Amino acid sequence: MSAICKPEDCLLFCRLLFPDFFISQGAIFLNAKYDHEVFLVWLKKLDGDISAVEKIMNHTHMYDVFSGCTDEVDDVVFEQLADTIAFSWRLVLKDKFPGCNFSVEVSNSDQDYGPTVTFYQSIGYGEKRDR
Repeated sequence: MSAICKPEDCLLFCRLLFPDFFISQGAIFLNAKYDHEVFLVWLKKLDGDISAVEKIMNHTHMYDVFSGCTDEVDDVVFEQLADTIAFSWRLVLKDKFPGCNFSVEVSNSDQDYGPTVTFYQSIGYGEKRDR
């Protein structure tokens, strides 16, 4: 493994698999993606629907995560990475927030920019929750 990957590379990937989270007004976000001003804009635009805001702000495009790759990478690799990240996020969210229910979704439709992973609290999805 050391011929291919350095310890720093492993640590970086662990940050993707086991991210830190940020809580704002009852909403849970990937810490690395949270921006309070963006949160307020989406909260207003989506009429206070916290789950919808989480879904949008937590979406992570595999193509963006690996935008520095100069090699040709088959889409199947990005799809497998998205599935692995989603699996890991399910475990981490359940561990960090045992009282919450989450939906962790992988998508790869024509409307997406490659495979995408996101999560949001699923209780009351589509409904306004108390903030």
